[in-house]
Amino acid sequence: MNLDNLFDHVPYMAYAFRTLSTEERIKLEHSLRILQRAQRLNSVYFFGKLEGIDGHYTLAFGCQGWDLFKNRKLFYTQNLYDWFLLLEPKQWSEDWEYIRHPFQGDPAFKLEVDLGPGYTLDEDQVPIEGDRSKFWVKEQDRLWYVMTRILHEAALVPRGVLYHSTEGECIVNPFFGGIDLNESTNIVNYHHFRKPINGARENLLKRANCSYFLDVFDSADDVTPEQKSFVVTRDRERDVFVLKSLHWPGMSSFHRVNSNVYGFFYFGDGRKNWDMLFMV
Repeated sequence: MNLDNLFDHVPYMAYAFRTLSTEERIKLEHSLRILQRAQRLNSVYFFGKLEGIDGHYTLAFGCQGWDLFKNRKLFYTQNLYDWFLLLEPKQWSEDWEYIRHPFQGDPAFKLEVDLGPGYTLDEDQVPIEGDRSKFWVKEQDRLWYVMTRILHEAALVPRGVLYHSTEGECIVNPFFGGIDLNESTNIVNYHHFRKPINGARENLLKRANCSYFLDVFDSADDVTPEQKSFVVTRDRERDVFVLKSLHWPGMSSFHRVNSNVYGFFYFGDGRKNWDMLFMV
């Protein structure tokens, strides 16, 4: 949620049975404004909280320029005052996604991970057991990885929020006025909050009347299993749609129909739901 709209958008957390106290809101706005000036950020977003055994991390990210994804910086705090920059580790692996151990709540904590033996297939397609996959992971590095993956895989915004400029920048569309009721019910009308990774042709062919500047981004219906990776609910009284990720429990995105009200937030333990494919 953009810092400029934080106070107004906190009530939408109630759709995920979460909220921020008045004290937390004031502390967050004050400390994030200081962070924005100190880091010379064009915009700052409150992301949410990651809960650990002995403590939790409050998360945020910021953009140095108008481009939302170029040189983006990730931050965390444990006291709502002192923010620390999360740097990309020199060495990291996609295997970190399989770590099932909960976060400790200590950035300096080092976890020994044993993912068991790896398997390969011989020429007859018979599994052959390989060496065991064991490694150490510093919690601060894992925090960077998990936050990056959640933003990449589960953060959604309505179609029209992201705009691909003629200079090749991905910026917020200042003229976004919301999508209507019929569009809000269809997952294809929500885009991933990331630079497009699918081909432009593939994304544009999904629509009969497409706009390159709005539809070049990846739509949320491409997540496996298709049409089942997000739960879409509607508050009929306020015409608010909430999309909850089943891959990353605790990740929610929201949009109020025909308005520029939208956002996303995460309140979870940082562990991916690998059982989801067996639950749908």
